[in-house]
Amino acid sequence: MKIAQLVSNFHPVHPQQNMAIYSHVAWLTNGLINQGHTVTLFGAGNSNTKAKLHSILPIASKAMSMNDEMRKYYVHSLVSQCYRRAKEFDIIHSHFNILSSFYSNLVDTPTVQAIHSPISTELRPLLMQFKNNRYISFSLAQRKSMPDLNWVANIYHGVDTKIFSYNPEPKDYMLFLGRITEDKGVHYAIEAAKAAGVQLIIAGRSYPAEGYWHDKIEKHIDGVTVRYVGEANFETKIEWLKNAKALLFPTQYNEAFGYTMIEAMACGTPVIGWRNGSTPEIIADGKTGYVVENVPDMVQTIKKIDTISRAATRKRAEQFFSVEKMVSGYAKVYERITKEREYKKQNGNYKL
Repeated sequence: MKIAQLVSNFHPVHPQQNMAIYSHVAWLTNGLINQGHTVTLFGAGNSNTKAKLHSILPIASKAMSMNDEMRKYYVHSLVSQCYRRAKEFDIIHSHFNILSSFYSNLVDTPTVQAIHSPISTELRPLLMQFKNNRYISFSLAQRKSMPDLNWVANIYHGVDTKIFSYNPEPKDYMLFLGRITEDKGVHYAIEAAKAAGVQLIIAGRSYPAEGYWHDKIEKHIDGVTVRYVGEANFETKIEWLKNAKALLFPTQYNEAFGYTMIEAMACGTPVIGWRNGSTPEIIADGKTGYVVENVPDMVQTIKKIDTISRAATRKRAEQFFSVEKMVSGYAKVYERITKEREYKKQNGNYKL
């Protein structure tokens, strides 16, 4: 198949990107090419994949230095150029929540849309105008935010289980990995780790300008019980994950997926996660970690984390969350949609 992958040009698409959307697109793109498909990536000019690259900005950071109005124009320019070339492709896979909807129904080539970000209240009326478009969810929980959308498939994210490799013998610490913001619940991870008497290492981007960092996080960092190690690069992130006894994932909002959970599990590291969004789908409760309701629950599960088999945790990641399984899932969906389109055209039941 000839496939277009369309993603914002604000950041480069790269397998080692810390921003999940852009690493996801990179793994998917490279995996599809490895299967023999032809892929054109519409994205930032300094993206690094095996695909043919179509860009309008040589360096993604140039977009971030522009004012909001100019950035908007450059994004629309990229999207419009993708749809101008629509006849070259069998299918277009858009990684925009809504923007591609303004173009997709103007061309004959079918589009599938991946919803990467939480659906805001302001966005709902617009999405409802395009509810019959084709949407892909990353978890069944994600669909609950807008069940009226035409969800054509549910495909879990995948990681390279060779890179996120198995470690049967962790060190003696718990890990929080991610943005240090209130919706990620970092303060609950600190509270639980302290109550359980274990060391917590926090890795992720901090936002000192926000009151949350000063009010809830900074005062607890003593370098011993609670350590802050800054934002980890790709290699360092893997080392922190491989060597942790468990990943604490106390998210306070409905995660569409939560990449960090499967990165940890691929290393054999169990996850203790709050019962929000996709967490109960990703964690096999009592087998690859625990799904908890509150801090006391998290404390109790930290104390018995050694009863979780790291080998079983790794096996579940290989079975459900490998990049190969993810790529095969998308390829099957693309094929089904293109075949349905051809069938409808041949039987006179096709509308643009």
